[in-house]
Amino acid sequence: MSDYILQVKGLHTLYGESHILHGLSFDVKRGQTVSIMGRNGMGKSTTLKSVLGIVKPRSGSVLYKGEDIGSSPTWKRMRNDIAYVPEGRGMFHNLTVKEHLQMAARKNSRSEEHWSYDQVLDVFPRLQQRLTNKGTQLSGGEQQMLAIGRALLTNPDLLILDEATEGLAPLIRKEIWDVIRKIKQSGVSTIIVDKNIKVLHELCEQHILIVKGKVIFNGDSTELDAKREFIESNLAV
Repeated sequence: MSDYILQVKGLHTLYGESHILHGLSFDVKRGQTVSIMGRNGMGKSTTLKSVLGIVKPRSGSVLYKGEDIGSSPTWKRMRNDIAYVPEGRGMFHNLTVKEHLQMAARKNSRSEEHWSYDQVLDVFPRLQQRLTNKGTQLSGGEQQMLAIGRALLTNPDLLILDEATEGLAPLIRKEIWDVIRKIKQSGVSTIIVDKNIKVLHELCEQHILIVKGKVIFNGDSTELDAKREFIESNLAV
């Protein structure tokens, strides 16, 4: 069994004639929490979509649990215990909170259930109070909670969070980070896209900085400390 749950090698991804990712590579070990940082428009979301097959890279490879999944459709990758919380959260306007969660709930590919409906409501008590509300009737923070809860109910081995706390109120951000800590403790490998260096430094073992579709920093938290000024300068607007 590979020590790596995900290995991304030399991705080149284009939108039409626009070359977005330029030979991008990184790895995620089993049980590891990895941050991906960068200013808007630098290729972070394209990286995640390339990993998931939502966007097809022109070249490069994506290995998941040691197997090349580059030719697999997105649905098949997700059915292999990958969960994705997209930027924008992906609410269904005609489904209630309860229906969002019930729709997603399933055991993983090994018939294991580490996260149940009741456990998700336990870590997100706000959702318990909103079960009959439509997903689109929730606040931005509540929608993010629902999107994460929905993802957890698929019992993933790899969880991918795009813009985990972007645009949320400070209190809601704290609640989200607290839940992500619990996810980390549960052993789920996680990729987090966010700009909060302080929390990412504490939460993640590995950090990746993307600028114009290239990885310009890939290191652990000690290396992040040593390069803090450089990283902050590349995140500043």
